[in-house]
Amino acid sequence: MRSARRRTPARLAPLPAMLAAAGLLQSLGATPAAAACAPTLAPASGQSVQCDGAVVNQSVEAAAGSQNVTITVAPGALFSTNATRALSVDDRSRIVNEGTIQMAGGAGASRGAMVGFGDNNQLINRGSITTSGSGVRGISVPNVGSTGTLVDNSGSIRTQGASAHGIAINGPGNRVQNSGAITVNGTDAKGVYLQGGSPAANVLVNGGTIHARGASSNGIFGPDGVHVNTTNANGFHARVENLPGGRILSDHSYALRGQNGNDTFINAGYLQGHGGAGRDTAVYMGPQGTGTLILRTGSAIAGLADGGGAASHAYLEGSGTVDNRFANFRTLTMRGADWRWTSDAAFTESVDLRTGTFFLAGTLASPANRLAAGAVLAGTGTLAGALRNAGEIRPGPNDGSGYGALTVRGDYTGAGGALRVNTVLAGDGAASDRLVIDGGHAGGSTPVTVVNRGGQGALTAADGILVVQAINGASSDAGAFSLAAPLNAGAYEYRLYRGGATGAAPDSWYLRSRAYLVEDQLAGSLAEAEAIADDIGRRTGERPSIEDTPLYRPEVALYSSIPMLARRMGLAQLGTFHERQGNQALLARDGERVAAWARAYGGNSKQALDGDAQPGIDARLAGVQLGQDLYSSVRPDGGQHRFGLFGGYGQARGDTHGSAGGERDAATGRLTIDGYSVGGYWTYVGPRGWYVDAVLANTWMDIDTDSKAGRDADTRGQAFTASLESGYPLALSERWTLEPQAQLIYQHTRVDGFSDAVSEVRIRDDNALTVRLGARLQGEYAAAAQVWRPYAALNFWRTFSGENTVVLGEDSIDTRRGATSLELAAGASVTLARSLALYGRLAYATSIDSQYLRGASAQLGMRYTW
Repeated sequence: MRSARRRTPARLAPLPAMLAAAGLLQSLGATPAAAACAPTLAPASGQSVQCDGAVVNQSVEAAAGSQNVTITVAPGALFSTNATRALSVDDRSRIVNEGTIQMAGGAGASRGAMVGFGDNNQLINRGSITTSGSGVRGISVPNVGSTGTLVDNSGSIRTQGASAHGIAINGPGNRVQNSGAITVNGTDAKGVYLQGGSPAANVLVNGGTIHARGASSNGIFGPDGVHVNTTNANGFHARVENLPGGRILSDHSYALRGQNGNDTFINAGYLQGHGGAGRDTAVYMGPQGTGTLILRTGSAIAGLADGGGAASHAYLEGSGTVDNRFANFRTLTMRGADWRWTSDAAFTESVDLRTGTFFLAGTLASPANRLAAGAVLAGTGTLAGALRNAGEIRPGPNDGSGYGALTVRGDYTGAGGALRVNTVLAGDGAASDRLVIDGGHAGGSTPVTVVNRGGQGALTAADGILVVQAINGASSDAGAFSLAAPLNAGAYEYRLYRGGATGAAPDSWYLRSRAYLVEDQLAGSLAEAEAIADDIGRRTGERPSIEDTPLYRPEVALYSSIPMLARRMGLAQLGTFHERQGNQALLARDGERVAAWARAYGGNSKQALDGDAQPGIDARLAGVQLGQDLYSSVRPDGGQHRFGLFGGYGQARGDTHGSAGGERDAATGRLTIDGYSVGGYWTYVGPRGWYVDAVLANTWMDIDTDSKAGRDADTRGQAFTASLESGYPLALSERWTLEPQAQLIYQHTRVDGFSDAVSEVRIRDDNALTVRLGARLQGEYAAAAQVWRPYAALNFWRTFSGENTVVLGEDSIDTRRGATSLELAAGASVTLARSLALYGRLAYATSIDSQYLRGASAQLGMRYTW
C-alpha cells in the first residue's frame, strides 16, 4: 500500500528580497520569472507545463491525485529555487528536464529537484541538476509504496549536503537508468539509493559515472556509490547492472553496497571503493540475505569484494581478469569463456568451473572444487581443497614459452577429465609444466597429453621429466595418470611412470625414455624390475639379469634398415660377371660381334645387424637388367675387350624389426626401395679364359617407409657402385675347370634428409667396402647343336666393419655393418643357337659371424649376338 502523499508548502523568499531580485533581472534586460512556466504552477490531470527562460524561487507541483501531467524544462531554461521541491508529479506523469535546475536549501519532507510521488511516472533528466543542502536529492521517489517509475538520467546531477543522494528510490519495482554523470559531495550522500523492492525488484542500469565523494559520519551508512537497503531480508531484492564503460566510485565508502536483501549486482564496468574497516572494500553484499555478484566482460574492481554474511554467490560470465580480493562468499561459478584469477580468495562452499578457460594465478580456497566436462583450468596458482576433474587441467603460463606448476592442496580425483602439459622432451630434468598434489591423494583416472615444445628427444638416465609432483605426504593410485597417446621425440618413445627410476618420490609421475627389461617383461623403475627378477628366481630357481634398455620409437629400427637394404639391392643389381654375361665361353664364341644381354633376378632374405636398435629386415628383392656391348675387339693372342652399358630396375621391400618400446625384436614397419640404375662395364677375357671385369653404376632410389605407429615418410637417395672382379680357370679334366675368383666392391649410398611426424631425419652417407672370394666348378657337355655348361660355386662375402648412422632430431643411432657370409650357388648356361644362349642360377647364403643373414635367390639370363 502506498503511503500517503505529504506536501510541504513552498517557503518563498521575503518580499523585499524578491523585489530586489526582480529589479536585478530587469536591470540586466531579463523578463520577470513569474511568466517562465505556463500555463500553471499546479497542473491538474492531463495538463502540461512548459518552463522557458529563467524561473526564480518557484516550484511546479502537480495537484494531489492527478494523473497524466507533463512538466518540461526546455533547453536553455534556468529553474532556480529554494522551495521544498522544484518539480513534482503524482501518478502516471512525466517530468523532463532539458535545461538547468538549481535548488538550494528547502524545508520539509521529500526535498528534491525532481520528485515523483505516485506510481508509473517518468523522471527524465537530459540537462543539469544541482542541489545544495542537507537531504536535498537530485531525483527522488520518496513514497515506500511507489512502483513502476522510470528514472532516466543522461545529463548531470550534482548534490552538496549531508544525505543528499543523487537519485533516491524508496518504493519497489522501479527502474533507474544512468548514462550521464552523478556526483554527490555530502556526508553519507549516496550516488544512487534504492530501498524497497518487494515483491518487484528495483533495477539500476548504469552506463555513465556515479561518484560519491563525501565523508562517512559513522563508518556504517557511508557515502556509497550505490546503496541497496531494506529491513526485510526475505522479501527484498534489487538488481544493479554496471554496463561496459560504466563507472561507480566512492572515495570513502563502498562502490556497491547491499544491506539485507537478496540482491543481484552485475558488473561489466569499473568499481572503486574505500569502505569497510580497512577502507579497501569496493563491493559489500550485506550481512543478511543471499546476494549474487556477476562479473562480465569489461569488469574491473579496485578493492575487496565482500560477500557479507557468507551466503552470497559469485559468477563469471564472458571474459576478463579478477585481480582484487574476494572474501565471505559462499560459491564461485565460472560460466564464461575466458577468465584470469590473479588474487587470493576463499569460498565457504564450492568453486564450480563449468565452461570456458579459467586461469588461476592466485590462491583459491574452497572445500569442494569441480571442473566440468569441456571446461579448462589453467595457470600457476593454488587450488586449496579437493578437486574433481571432468574437464582439462593445463598447468603453467600457457604462453608458448614459459613453464610452471598448478597446485591442488587437497585430494584430486580424475573423473573423465584430462591433464595437458607443455614439456621439452629431452633428458632428465627438462623443462615441463606440472601438476602438484600437496598433501592430498590422487585417484580416479586421468589421461595426460604432453605437448612437446621443441624437445629433440634424449635418453633419460635417471628419474626423467617430472609432470605430476606429490609433496607434503601426498599419495597417488597406480592408475591415477596415464599417457593419452604415444609420446615420441627424436629417436625415443617416452612413457609415464609413477615414482623415480630408483624408487625415490614413489607417488610422483615422470616421463622417461628408458626402462628395465627382465626377460620379456618391461619395468618402469629399478625397484619394479628387482621385484620381477626376484619372482622369476623364486619360481624357476634362476634369477634373470636386469637389462637397462632405451625406449626407441619404431621408426629407429625402420630407418636404420635403409642403408642395409640399399646395399643389398645394390649388390643384387651389380651381380657378378657370370650373373650378368653368362661365362667366358659365350664371349669367346661371339668374337668381335657385339651382344645384348638381359637378366631377371629375385630372392628373399632375412638380415639383422648389431647396433643401438638392432635393426633387421625380412626382404623380398626382384629386378630386371638390360645390357648392350658397344665395342668388342679380339687381340692377336685371342684375348678380347668388351665395353658396354646397362640399365635396370629393381625393387626391394620388406618388413622391418628391431628394438622398439623396450621390446627386443618388435615389428617396426615396412620399407620399400625402388631403384633405377645405369652403368657401364669393361671386360677383358684372356686367351686362357681368365678375365678381368670392371663395372661402374649409379642407382636412383625412391624410398618409402610405413611405420607400425602409423607414421609414414618418403625420401630419395642415390647409390654409386664400383666393382673390380677377376677369375682364373684351372683345368681339372677335359670337361671340368675350377676357377678361383676375387671381387672388390665399393658402395657409396646417400639418402636425402626427410621429416616424419616426430622429427627431422638424416641418414649419414654410407661408404662400404665388400670383398668376395670364391671358387667356381664348371663342366662342359655338348648335345647336338647345344652346349651345356653346368656349374657350382662357393663364395665368401665380407663387408668390412663400419657404422651407419641415422640421426633423428639430435639423437644419433649407430648400426655396425660389418658382416661375413657364405654363399652356395648352382646353375648352368646353354647355347641354343649360334646367336642365342640362356643361363640361370640358384643360390643360398648364410652368415658365419654374429650378424644374422639367411637368403635364397634365383636368376635367369639371356645373351643374343648381333
